[in-house]
Amino acid sequence: MSSTKFHTRSSKIGRRDFLKLMGAGAASLGIAGIAGCAPKPATPAGPTSLDFIVWSYGIETILDNIKQFEAAYDNAFAVSLKDIAWGEYHESMVARFTAKTPTDVCYNGGDWLPEFAKAGWVVPLEDHFPQALDYKSDIVSYALSDITYNGKLYGLPYYCDITSFQYNAKLLEESGIDGPPETWEELTDQLEFLKGKGFDPPMALEIAVELPTTFDNFTAMAYGRGGEWFDENFDPLFDDPAGPMGQQLQWMVDNYKAGLVTYIPHETDVQTQLNTGKTIYTVLWNYNLAALNSAGTSPLAGQYTIGLMPGATHETQGMAKMYNMTQMAVDRGQEVMDACWKFIEYFAGKHNGEYKVAERWAVEDGLGFGIIPLYDDPDVKEAFAAFFDPVVLKEQASLARSRPHPEWEGIFTEFARMQIVSAAAGEIAVDEAIESMSNRAKELKEQYA
Repeated sequence: MSSTKFHTRSSKIGRRDFLKLMGAGAASLGIAGIAGCAPKPATPAGPTSLDFIVWSYGIETILDNIKQFEAAYDNAFAVSLKDIAWGEYHESMVARFTAKTPTDVCYNGGDWLPEFAKAGWVVPLEDHFPQALDYKSDIVSYALSDITYNGKLYGLPYYCDITSFQYNAKLLEESGIDGPPETWEELTDQLEFLKGKGFDPPMALEIAVELPTTFDNFTAMAYGRGGEWFDENFDPLFDDPAGPMGQQLQWMVDNYKAGLVTYIPHETDVQTQLNTGKTIYTVLWNYNLAALNSAGTSPLAGQYTIGLMPGATHETQGMAKMYNMTQMAVDRGQEVMDACWKFIEYFAGKHNGEYKVAERWAVEDGLGFGIIPLYDDPDVKEAFAAFFDPVVLKEQASLARSRPHPEWEGIFTEFARMQIVSAAAGEIAVDEAIESMSNRAKELKEQYA
């Protein structure tokens, strides 16, 4: 069952009040009004309505940002917000678009953009508002890649981030280990040592079949080994079990069986496990460090930092989530499209010369932003310095890359998650999982050709 909530922000006059107003108006017209001599009062235009769809994160902040947006434009717009659980977002949005359920602006990601764009559900922002292209020079390369499809800019970033290798630096030092590992094999040695010191389990990974982040986490770890899913033609590069993808999956299997790694189904539960003081290492989207180092939510705040992703290349995955305008908004006409642009620019671009919303997410929640000028913003620099080591973060971000995004990626990743989780838990062999994913990718490429 879909877990959703519905929020609306609008102002409407009731029928009874309307009739009262009409009666008062007629009385004031007197005989002249009855005779039709008085001019007919103009009907005031109401605010332009927008339906905005997001996944379930920071809803109170979003609602407050909507309130400020509406006020900034003298309530010329009325935005209705609907949020969908993250694990159900892709499937729910496909159903929503197929059924033509009203949707004007929505969250999207580089992984789903090709699918949604090819289906005609979302439109190139630059085709309708060429001024959107002025923002390209302010956006980091991996984020720009994710918000672009077939050479067209489809949106502006809501949130950009990297998956990082995170650990409790204080506990690691106290255990007698000088620093994080360079390779996954060195990490295994450290985990064995830490378990002997009483850390149990010494590492936790966010892994669950229903969780899209499972694919992201695995990709980032394999990128550390120099792995890749597809070439420029979307042919599989991972079909050799002895390659980086197979190696990383086998690493997970071996360390899980040895009790050195545990699998936990959500990032907040991973945070809870880390805060028991029994677990040192994890791999998560980087914004989780803000929660881990927040004194208000974490008993071990201030102890966490990041190291480079283990592996030969130390690469990781970078990505962008964005605001898209839909074809349904276009179909509603220019007035609605203009409202969408004002909304997207307020939320993702500059308002009065400042990236106000992106800065707020960064300062209050530690969310990555992908906007180059914000790296020099004093408030952002101060906030980020409290969450993680800015020097290591900058180095890791420079090694981040967006993964290739075929039009059938949403379908593929749902299938791949099942294979990754089954293999990682030892239910199927690694070579079987690799072969199944490779065959599925080839089938989808042929089907969508």
